[in-house]
Amino acid sequence: MQYALTLVFLLGRLYLGDATPSVTHLSQCNRMLMAVEGNAGVTAPQPPTIYGEWVSTRCEVRPGPEFVTRKYKFHTDGTFTAYQFYYTDNHCTIPAYSLKLRGTIQIGDTSWIIRGATKADYELDRVLITSHRSDITEYLITKVNATCPGYISQHQRWLTHVRYHLFSWYEDKDCLEALSFAMHELQLVRVEVHKTFQPKSRTVTVRNELFLGDVHTDRSQRQRYHPTYYQTPLVNLKEQDNCSICQLIHGANDTKPPSLPALPEYPVILHGEWVSTRCEVRPEVFFLIRHLIFHGNHTWEGNYHHYSDPLCRNPTFSLYAKGYHSEGVKSEVVKGGAEFDFITTEVRITTKDTGTTDLLNAFKGDECGRRGRWEMGVEQDVTQTYGCAALGIRLPHTEYELMKMEYDAKRDTVLLFNGQRPSDGDNPTTTSKRATSYQTPLVQCGGVNMFSQDDSRRQFDQNDSANVAMQTSPSRLLAAVGTLLIFHLVHLC
Repeated sequence: MQYALTLVFLLGRLYLGDATPSVTHLSQCNRMLMAVEGNAGVTAPQPPTIYGEWVSTRCEVRPGPEFVTRKYKFHTDGTFTAYQFYYTDNHCTIPAYSLKLRGTIQIGDTSWIIRGATKADYELDRVLITSHRSDITEYLITKVNATCPGYISQHQRWLTHVRYHLFSWYEDKDCLEALSFAMHELQLVRVEVHKTFQPKSRTVTVRNELFLGDVHTDRSQRQRYHPTYYQTPLVNLKEQDNCSICQLIHGANDTKPPSLPALPEYPVILHGEWVSTRCEVRPEVFFLIRHLIFHGNHTWEGNYHHYSDPLCRNPTFSLYAKGYHSEGVKSEVVKGGAEFDFITTEVRITTKDTGTTDLLNAFKGDECGRRGRWEMGVEQDVTQTYGCAALGIRLPHTEYELMKMEYDAKRDTVLLFNGQRPSDGDNPTTTSKRATSYQTPLVQCGGVNMFSQDDSRRQFDQNDSANVAMQTSPSRLLAAVGTLLIFHLVHLC
């Protein structure tokens, strides 16, 4: 299986001045990496218990792009009721239309596609659709008439704020193709239980997360696609009393969709250090933890630690990559996103288990370091052999990225999102393959938090976001911090 070189770039704390991270910053990042590796306090029951209500914790970005929030309720008799709310904007403030789904689900055996996941079978009974805007109603009528001719007659056209059947098993109606819609995410299930000890109160907090299968990055493939990794997890509502967004979604339905509060939009400034917040899964299938460093002069470094298990406890190999990136420009496709081009010029690999070491030593050819000279725990530079053909790594390598950043007020830190990997396991090596949705975010672990709690009410004018994203050299960054008004900071009420 070829390894697709994963350039995952996320945003966080910003360095000011010298581009070389200090020992303090490195130790902080290492501590955070160690906390993710092994996932202490995390368990994944088999088979998973999915009963209860699960909701989104943020406005989710799906390929397309589509901006979505979700509310799923699974009952003990195997039935479920699910709501998907779609929006016109990247903050999920303006509802477009809603889907209400009913059906049954049966938890199956352990998945052979993803280690740690469970297979499931589902059947839909009905899917109801409700439009919340007149222009969206006309759009939906056009889409449905194109795939189900005659279903919407001229004498009984759809109305805004009224429910209509998009699918009904009982009436043998199926117009789901109009939206390229499928509920195949229910074919792959994983529940993680996160227990965290709180030193001040000497109590243990519990957070249950529900991972469901991913949605294909190519919209035309969704109805035939079987998931190979996960979407953003949903959380169990009963443990989220302090989550205002969770409560908003809980109180909504398909005729009264939730409108989330608009968040400040920040420029993507690639500077500082970032690490994974969890053991991540990728298509094809492998698990990894990332540690990225941006130096502010358009150069970057990345450490990608790979594992054979979904809790990142059994390392297989680590990959170090470095290169440079373009200036960021505002995305015209995905609201709130910025587009970058990343070039990898150097790669070094360290094997961590005998299986990977033997694999590389058995590889015939001169396209992966020194042939037959791989030793476990010893790093090899594969730059001179133009990468490592055995792992699917080619140099030089260019990827076309989508990125955004968010301020996490609860933890007073910054999150960096980069583009979701293509579902077919390929790399975004052409502009047409640039992502329209995001992966699991990285969290800031080194550098100065430019967007602190005191500044959380500030918002950058969207028209200037791309300009600020270009100001990434240390000198320019100092100027940016000292003269924020140059970039038209505005204050939210």
